[in-house]
Amino acid sequence: MRKIILIIVIVSAFLGFSVNAQGQGHEAHNSAEFKNDVFTVYGNCGMCERTIEGSLKGVEGVTLADWDKETDQMTVSYNPELITLDAIKQKVADVGYDSDTHRAKDEVYNSLPGCCQYDRPKS
Repeated sequence: MRKIILIIVIVSAFLGFSVNAQGQGHEAHNSAEFKNDVFTVYGNCGMCERTIEGSLKGVEGVTLADWDKETDQMTVSYNPELITLDAIKQKVADVGYDSDTHRAKDEVYNSLPGCCQYDRPKS
């Protein structure tokens, strides 16, 4: 009988901690203010789109990264307490794509597939 009571107490405590932890994470997410920005990222094709958007996939603080290949416009939604717009643009430049304010390193741009080598703006 004591074993059963001990098991019930342990399970109850575990469930209580688990629910409390989930509640705290949920409150933190709801209280965070997310910011939306749109900026230019140069590219050509669907492969560019996957690479550009992929550069922000899983990045803490970024909840949306959508690049439109017809307009070269990148829409991002992010938590400015966790990441800056400057850091977002740098992550895109790090995979070879210039934005309106950040330029990819020449060696990274030159390593892009031929179809992804867009006409670079003058620096």
